[in-house]
Amino acid sequence: MYRFEDFLEILKLYSEVYLKFENFQKNKDNIFIPKTGDQKTGIIGEALIFEYLSRLNETGLNFGTHSEKGWDIESSKYRYQVKTVSAFSKTKVLSPIHKGWHYLYLVQLDTNFLPERVLKVENPNNWKKDVIRGKKFPRKGSKTFEINGNMCPIFDETLVLQKTLNIKIT
Repeated sequence: MYRFEDFLEILKLYSEVYLKFENFQKNKDNIFIPKTGDQKTGIIGEALIFEYLSRLNETGLNFGTHSEKGWDIESSKYRYQVKTVSAFSKTKVLSPIHKGWHYLYLVQLDTNFLPERVLKVENPNNWKKDVIRGKKFPRKGSKTFEINGNMCPIFDETLVLQKTLNIKIT
């Protein structure tokens, strides 16, 4: 049986790692993760997609600001929105999807926060609302992702991303 002291020890360790993550994010030399954001799962997903696009030679990459709702990463050609869930999420509900992107990346992290599924969806450009809420990460084997009544094809880029970033999932 756990004691309250065990909880406090875990809390201390968590806060130490969280602080290291915050300091890493704010480092002026860091260019591959957003400078701000306290939802670390989302920051991890954005960093993975940013590095992936960079290694695919996408040019002019930069992160949107915290107030930019329609996209997370911009290149010289496209805007990308990234939605991330971890294995620790019970519901797999994505944060709201806002209008303004060309491609949506859906990233599912395993318990080590490594990308076990990476899906890409092209914007149908037929929006009825500016924001979509309550969407869940697609089940394995799903071929489409519904956006405002449009059934958009899902492109599974998991293996390409893992190979490109040299990430091995065990």
